[in-house]
Amino acid sequence: NIGEGLPPAIVMSNVAAAAVGAKAIAATSSDPRFPVSNVLDGEAKTCWITTGLFPQEFLIAFPDTVSIARIRTQTRNVKSMAVEYCDQRQPTSFNKLYGPVEVEDASTGLQIESQQFRETKCRYLKIKILSGYSDFAVVYTIEAEGNYVCGT
Repeated sequence: NIGEGLPPAIVMSNVAAAAVGAKAIAATSSDPRFPVSNVLDGEAKTCWITTGLFPQEFLIAFPDTVSIARIRTQTRNVKSMAVEYCDQRQPTSFNKLYGPVEVEDASTGLQIESQQFRETKCRYLKIKILSGYSDFAVVYTIEAEGNYVCGT
């Protein structure tokens, strides 16, 4: 039989969704009409908008340790971004996950970016918008493909 003797495939899901307990806990800019929590709500029509100067960043907290292997973003006017992670109980020191990456200026306005990397365990992600194509950048969604780690 095909696949006989192989371990079962591990299905990864979006662990950076508010529905599974992820929270956007801090941001460098704030507008009550466009709170940073919008990036995790799964709605394509909601967003977080920066307030003009760069860099800008926001912090995502997971309710427990996760192991992630890919991050997908939907943005507008983001020119360069980087992602850092923290695997400690408190978000005190971060390591580079990837970046900076240049994000292509999309003619439709919507930029869809996907970065795959070796599986990394973390409790926090810091998303850094390093530069933009305009004074304001928009983040619609962020997805972190992975799984919760048992026994952490």
